[in-house]
Amino acid sequence: MIPILQLALPYLLVLYFVVRGIKQPIYWMAIPFLMFMSESIFFENAKIFNFPGRLHYALMLVWLGVLWLCSIIFKRYDENKFRNTQSLNVLDFFVLSLMILSFIGLGTTFVGFSDLTDIVKEFVVIVSLFVAYFIIKFWISNSTPDLLEKFLLSIVVVNSIAAILYILHQGLHIRIYQSEEYLTEVFAGEEITRTFWFMPQFLFFSIAFCMVMRKKRLFLYTVLLLINLLATFITYFRSFSIIAVLIFITYFVLVGLKRGRLGVVLKNLFLFSLFAALFFFMLLKIFPANTKYFLDRFSEITTPKLSNEPNNLDVRFSNTGIIIANIPDSKKIIGMGSVTENQMPWVSYMRLITADMVWTGVIFRWGFIGLIFFILLYIFGLIKAFFIFMKSDGIIADLALIFMIYIFSQVIQSFIDWTFMSGHGFAIGLWYFAFVSALVGFSKNNELNTGKA
Repeated sequence: MIPILQLALPYLLVLYFVVRGIKQPIYWMAIPFLMFMSESIFFENAKIFNFPGRLHYALMLVWLGVLWLCSIIFKRYDENKFRNTQSLNVLDFFVLSLMILSFIGLGTTFVGFSDLTDIVKEFVVIVSLFVAYFIIKFWISNSTPDLLEKFLLSIVVVNSIAAILYILHQGLHIRIYQSEEYLTEVFAGEEITRTFWFMPQFLFFSIAFCMVMRKKRLFLYTVLLLINLLATFITYFRSFSIIAVLIFITYFVLVGLKRGRLGVVLKNLFLFSLFAALFFFMLLKIFPANTKYFLDRFSEITTPKLSNEPNNLDVRFSNTGIIIANIPDSKKIIGMGSVTENQMPWVSYMRLITADMVWTGVIFRWGFIGLIFFILLYIFGLIKAFFIFMKSDGIIADLALIFMIYIFSQVIQSFIDWTFMSGHGFAIGLWYFAFVSALVGFSKNNELNTGKA
């Protein structure tokens, strides 16, 4: 049964999105998202999207571009007063600046090294982060906010399917995935497994989406929310659970702030605390050993186990300092560009450190100038989403709130993960900023149309 699931699931998902995309081409954009989800939904088995060869490193960008062109050819978007004007804004200029910096890095790499093996390949991977940003923005800008909500719901549903499989495998030890576990421990007489390779990729987005949208379909979104929360717990990442709690708190504070009622915030936080206590009690009954193991991991913060190799923020910053120290002074400002292991063997160590904190890779690739641009991208992304949420109503406000909360979660996660420089694929790494940038246009058009009315 499980082998059939492994073979059939990716093709069934592709079939669903292809069929939906015939009438609404925005659904074709889900294919790169499925590629990003990778092993969590067995997408490595869909060979047409995961074949080895000379273009393997650029497959996600290639498919994104091809499917976008197909959507333009079909061009069945509804004429709508909310259509985005697609004008550039401050977020786009930051991304353009990073793209230009990437081209400068390519040039300096060509000049600085005699061995140019794989430099162009690495550059394509790096620049796909920014090219795909504009493809995604222009694609969704030709849709409508209501349709974008439905598209994002489909991503949440797929992620929830991956979450269920993850819970069955890591929580109940039903062998769903065949990949080797990252870590196996015996705790309270029960085997505890931990892995990253087939973990759902959009847990925090799904939690934020379900929280904001649950007023529309209370039962559906509550079920999806519980599934993604449980999967977050089953990762056994202390930081992931902290982020999930902060998502709830941020949501209640922002909604209360918009309504101008402090009492609403306090009431919702109290109800959330009761919900969290009930959820924890259920976990303790359903997964007793897993829950105790998770609590034991929290105790390691103050009493670390000698058998465990420390990997806290101090270690991550220390490792990042080592990377920065090895970058030549002349390259610290603009970065090393598209250098690979062929030019500098310790690049492999940089990649390893970046997997634990994305800012290591940012400084290495784009230098301190690039670091500033990325920081500004996050700051202005949060600001833009906040003001759209506060000034708008309906679906535009809901989407702005979702992405504001998600960007906030990514800020925290960036210090423990590789986020937009994920090894699953660079091409959709900045997708949430592309949505916020498009929302800026939707919001302006909405204001203009409201004013005319």
